[in-house]
Amino acid sequence: MPYNIIRKAKAVLLKKGFFELVKSTYFYLINISPYQAKCFSKTQHLFKGKIGMEIGGPSSVFMKRNVFPVYSIPYRIDNCNFNNDTTWEGKIENGQTFYFNPKKKPGWQFFFEATNLTKIASNSYAFLLSSHMLEHSANPILALSEWIRILKQDGLLVILLPHKDGTFDHRRPVTTMEHLISDFINNTGEDDLTHMPEILALHDLELDKQAGDMDCFKARSERNFENRCFHHHVFDTRLAVKLIDYMQLKIRAVEAIEPLHILVVAQKTNQEEIIDNSAFTSDSAHYFKNSPFKTDHQLNEKYDNNGYI
Repeated sequence: MPYNIIRKAKAVLLKKGFFELVKSTYFYLINISPYQAKCFSKTQHLFKGKIGMEIGGPSSVFMKRNVFPVYSIPYRIDNCNFNNDTTWEGKIENGQTFYFNPKKKPGWQFFFEATNLTKIASNSYAFLLSSHMLEHSANPILALSEWIRILKQDGLLVILLPHKDGTFDHRRPVTTMEHLISDFINNTGEDDLTHMPEILALHDLELDKQAGDMDCFKARSERNFENRCFHHHVFDTRLAVKLIDYMQLKIRAVEAIEPLHILVVAQKTNQEEIIDNSAFTSDSAHYFKNSPFKTDHQLNEKYDNNGYI
């Protein structure tokens, strides 16, 4: 057994106990993550032989034995990052250098703002993946508009967002839909620092060791346009669903998944089709009842301009 597997097993035993170690071992042996999305088995055939795009990647959640292990299925996945040197990936090169699966030819690596993909033709890709990236955008509706533009008709969007309850954002208010719309109307740019005072006051540094102490964290945040590290917006499952519904996509699946994921799978349809996502936007939607996150069980919130109150 490789050393890294033994190390991980010891870590699970020490942190979560013997029962969690047994459960994790079982899922490892049957080649499925204990947190694999329930909808994956029902949707994986839709990616077979297709060409897709990932915004910000590669992402572990799309790898084998993870939340939505789609990397093994498509013919090719291209990728787009905002820069050729990022906090998460280090230095990367353009060209056919996006290695999403060691058994497949690499996809093409591009460097564009997620909100400005104008050099990529409309209706180019059969699916688009994004994991824990949209919260880093100052203008999520503008970003999604571009992502949808490059999707083919009937193309799938698979998006994962961090749920506030499972992250260092847990002290911050959930962003309102009205705020996201305002950012779009005002054409908010990626250099925006509107949320920095809130972030500095409420960010839980104990859950973000990589950020260092407060002085380091503040200095990093002031350079956010260079590094794109902080979360402009804060999501719970309800906001994620409202946002995708607002974009006029047909929602196919929604899951709140431990330890910190919101997963939405949605489809681009023709403009004539009437979209009805009421089964997902209703407060009685099944995923609220089944969500592991406390905030998702809070109904009928009142809003101010900054979030839930």
